[in-house]
Amino acid sequence: MSDVRVEKFLIPLAVLAVAALAAAAFHVLGLPPFEKRGKIEARKVCESLGDSPKAASTLEIALPKEPKYSLRGRVTGEHVTQQSNAFRSDCTVYGEEKALLGVGTLMMETQPADSWANYSLEDGDEARESFAAGSGGFITAGNTVAIQVPCAKAGTIPGGEYSLRVVVDLKSGDASDKARRGLKDLAVEAARFAHKETECNLPSKLPE
Repeated sequence: MSDVRVEKFLIPLAVLAVAALAAAAFHVLGLPPFEKRGKIEARKVCESLGDSPKAASTLEIALPKEPKYSLRGRVTGEHVTQQSNAFRSDCTVYGEEKALLGVGTLMMETQPADSWANYSLEDGDEARESFAAGSGGFITAGNTVAIQVPCAKAGTIPGGEYSLRVVVDLKSGDASDKARRGLKDLAVEAARFAHKETECNLPSKLPE
């Protein structure tokens, strides 16, 4: 085999070897497109999401891949036994540079499921499916979940019967079927936490 033919054969092999070494180095260092997925620690999960280890696992399923995550949340308000409808909780999950997911819960007068869903799903997305949770659960094609959960029976708080409104909104990324199930699970667990925290006197109708 001539030197020219040998050279033509070896050059592509050398290029492939260099590319393979570069890819390996990028993977080890966590550089694009091999960024390492950040870990969500249970101790840093917002209390409004309920059981911390469970919520951390669910968030890792539902969220788009980011090298690191941070969470910020709060819980305010009083129990329904104090004739108060002021309860509110929220939790926002951030990636490196932007908000990825928001979870919010507040108390409101009970409404028919469709009316409440139209109000809660502010984008007016008609492409949504229902699921069994509380007195009505919905998830839109745009990855927003909303649940209405019975809380205070009429006469407990002035104005009539009250429910908890829970909304989970994936702000970034396309959700797989598994991720969408995770979003519904987050909404259910946030609702369960709020129902207990506010000492509701109506059954939650949430799945076990």
